[in-house]
Amino acid sequence: MRPTAWLRLLLSCLAPLLLPGAVWSQASGLPQDIAGEVSSVAKLPGGQYTLVQAWEAEGKAGGHQIGRAVGDPDASEGKAWEARISTDAPTGALLFGPYAGPPAGDYVAFFRLKLLDEAGEDTVGELDAAASYGLEVLRTEPLVGSGLKLGRYVYVPLAFHYERGPLECRVNWSGYAGLRVDRVALFRLEGGTPVPPQARAAEAKPSGLPRNLSLPAEKRPFPSIFPRSAVPSKKLVVFDLKRVPPDWQLAILALQGLVNRRQPTLYCLFNATDDFWLDWMRKRGWTKSTETIATPEALLGRYAGAAKGVIITDPALPASRNVATMLAGVRNALPVSPRMAEQVGLPVLEDLRGRWRTSADAYRWAFDKLWPKLNHHVIACSYPDHLGLRDYLVQNRVFIFWLSGAIDGAKPFANPTREARLMEQLLAKMPANIPVMSYPWAAKDVGIGEGPGVTLFAEFGKYLVGSINCSNLSVHSGIRVASFRQRFPAAPKLRKDKVYVSWVISDGDNLPVLTVNNYPQLWKDPVRGKLPIGWSVSPSASLLIPDILSYYYSTATPADEFLTAVSGVGYTYPDSYGLRFKPADRKRAFDGFLAQTTETMRRMDLRSAWIMNATRPQVIARYAAGIPGIKALFPDYGKRVISYSEATYPTAGGVPVFHAVLSWPETIPREERIQGLVREIRSMGDGGSPRFLHLFVLNWFADLPLLQEVQRRLGPRYVAVRPTQLADLYRQQVEQDKVLVRAPSLVSALEGRPVAFEASFRNTTSRPVDLSVAVAGLGKPLVSPGALRLAPWEERPVQVTGVPGAGSVTLKARGSFGSREASIAIGRVPAREVLGKLPAGSLVSLRRWEAEDLAHRSGSRKAEASASGGAVWSAGPGTLNQGWVMYGPYTPLPAGRYLALVRLRRTTPGSGLVVTLDVATKGGTTQTAKRDLSARDLPEGEFRSIPLVFNHTGAELETRAFSTGAAGLEIDRVDLWRVR
Repeated sequence: MRPTAWLRLLLSCLAPLLLPGAVWSQASGLPQDIAGEVSSVAKLPGGQYTLVQAWEAEGKAGGHQIGRAVGDPDASEGKAWEARISTDAPTGALLFGPYAGPPAGDYVAFFRLKLLDEAGEDTVGELDAAASYGLEVLRTEPLVGSGLKLGRYVYVPLAFHYERGPLECRVNWSGYAGLRVDRVALFRLEGGTPVPPQARAAEAKPSGLPRNLSLPAEKRPFPSIFPRSAVPSKKLVVFDLKRVPPDWQLAILALQGLVNRRQPTLYCLFNATDDFWLDWMRKRGWTKSTETIATPEALLGRYAGAAKGVIITDPALPASRNVATMLAGVRNALPVSPRMAEQVGLPVLEDLRGRWRTSADAYRWAFDKLWPKLNHHVIACSYPDHLGLRDYLVQNRVFIFWLSGAIDGAKPFANPTREARLMEQLLAKMPANIPVMSYPWAAKDVGIGEGPGVTLFAEFGKYLVGSINCSNLSVHSGIRVASFRQRFPAAPKLRKDKVYVSWVISDGDNLPVLTVNNYPQLWKDPVRGKLPIGWSVSPSASLLIPDILSYYYSTATPADEFLTAVSGVGYTYPDSYGLRFKPADRKRAFDGFLAQTTETMRRMDLRSAWIMNATRPQVIARYAAGIPGIKALFPDYGKRVISYSEATYPTAGGVPVFHAVLSWPETIPREERIQGLVREIRSMGDGGSPRFLHLFVLNWFADLPLLQEVQRRLGPRYVAVRPTQLADLYRQQVEQDKVLVRAPSLVSALEGRPVAFEASFRNTTSRPVDLSVAVAGLGKPLVSPGALRLAPWEERPVQVTGVPGAGSVTLKARGSFGSREASIAIGRVPAREVLGKLPAGSLVSLRRWEAEDLAHRSGSRKAEASASGGAVWSAGPGTLNQGWVMYGPYTPLPAGRYLALVRLRRTTPGSGLVVTLDVATKGGTTQTAKRDLSARDLPEGEFRSIPLVFNHTGAELETRAFSTGAAGLEIDRVDLWRVR
């Protein structure tokens, strides 16, 4: 045993005698070697400390994104893990893991850290504890230079409460100063005051004002949707930023924006792929030669005179970096940290230290003072630590703001609601149909979030162009590519015994997906070209990164097809677009959005579009009617439909609509994912032939060999084709059918009540069609209307009611075309199972969701013959954790009154509260119905159907089950009715 280990063992035994009184009195059981080096005794919660696990930073238990193992005689095992300025890329996980699974309870992790450079009040990193592979952040703690010791180890404690999931304790490095991590010791804490949860702010609550706006009228001062650079110089100066500290990165990126205003000459290596794209520019002749400059000082000397001075940021207020970036663009200056001010050697034009107390104050000042001098046709929602886009923002004098979320909003300088309400004023002042750059999300609960952010932008007629850390746009946007052309091979011959599928990969609207992570790696996979793939791409890419886009177009195989990424020229929610405007102007705003989308789609030869949150049929129809020549629409970010008739149908002008039929749970083993995808595809495809399916691929969790394996397991009946081929084949089929029947595959029937449901008929020919409608299998049937005259491609609904008899209903239509029919299963709900009062009035059956097909945080799928789908979602011994055992499916519903019926049973003994069922909207933040169920309510082993009656305002719906862990549960399904 090493001498240091003997000493530590001896000190642990003598700890009660040697530990300082103040520490020992509140931290009983904490070893002396740790207590003697604690950075702040005040941060130690009181109680009994019991060591659970300790691991060396350089050992096998921990993982690393950056840094290296180094020898250190002061380290516990003679080694530590280190990150250094100018050696390592700033920002990244210096240490993560070990994905432990201790019992639920309170814990304190002690991180032994050494500061290697003077850092003052700069934040050199962040500690956090997280569960479920980072999906649940339990506690964060900034590492400020003044809280550490230069050249000496200290233990920094992090207290948190843990419930479930793989646990990791992480050290994230910011790049402002060198840092070493020696070890981490994890202690269970008992007998003291419970550790409070992570401080969280309330979600931002926009005021909803102003509203009923008229479209702002302001002519765009540049010809295209985005400001674009001049054609780049044939010789580029190249500077490597990847290992430069973040404050220097910000200053140099601002310098790049200033230098490249007249003509792009400076190219920075910021992202790992920037070398690759520079080489591509050389190959295509957009630049002929390069000159490398090695140091920041030499770069400043090369471009002396480009900047007139510096703007000093405030380390205590991250928003000051955004304001400093705006000032840099307006005053031709460099934003610098306090420690850089003297090194740069330029006059101080503004010193922002102590200028404002809050982020909202800083952005209000910028709005009041700088807005007249800034670009009114582009805006950026950018986290202050996201730097890569700054050259373009400075070059084009873009207003930059940030909207805090639950975690960063809890900082003393943040106020999510105040920030959002200030941005409402700014967004109202800007013209419609302009882009918002960067992204409103920086990490889980950091930033207002993707959904709320995109919704807010959409209400004011703005769309998001995802561009976090997108580098060198001040160069790439200057490349000129006249147009882009795709190859469109003919579809295979339509066969009636096949199911045709098209794989569509998501998130190509996000420019970093095209430039840095995901597409560049997927594109090089040898499987590409062997399986037809639809690659979603942003139409905005043709203006901002045309050279990079040309790489994909020129290297595409006949199996690759590009289609418009989410919602159009930019990422938006069509349901919310222009809601702050007067009705007539709302229509004008969306028409303008579709016009921009049409223009950029033509430029890129895109013939189909993937859209999101276009939930009303009339909105989907507007895409088909408003984009001339569009071949198909592929809605949804994952599965939201439960039947083939919901998934695939024609809209205006016969344009096919293919809703996603695949869901992608976040963290499941590969084999389980493959089996789940095969099962979901077959559930939609095995009911008949021919069928036509949109196989949505969540790019973050997919690779091409995985898709290839799923396709192989589906067998020869399932034929993969490109997106436009899928559209061509479907169009052939429906034109042959002449009349298309769309009806639910199943309607739910409450014992003792009549059933009611809606179906529809569409004419798929170019001539009017007359038809009569009847129903078999119902007593006292009523079909309204019983006869229809349909114009070309027109769709009309019919209402069906009656008393259920047999196990199915047949809906029939007759006319000159012959006859068409649809079989609809009856899903019976026994009255004895219903636990609670049902609403009065008639109930229109809408849909049934099988619990095993929804989302889950714990539990597993289990075969069960008595369940409606032959399976249940089981949260029992060995799989049960407190938390959400079922949630989803985020289905949009019109406003109205509804009944949800959740069928479940208790499977083990238990007492007290077992499960809470609820109905929620807006990502779970608004609860519209709730039911607490105790063990007494749920007889063991017997299914019960629990009614939840709710008023819905017209948003996405989810039904949820929150388990307390007091007993095992099996959830069968959720039935939904409209109450009228």
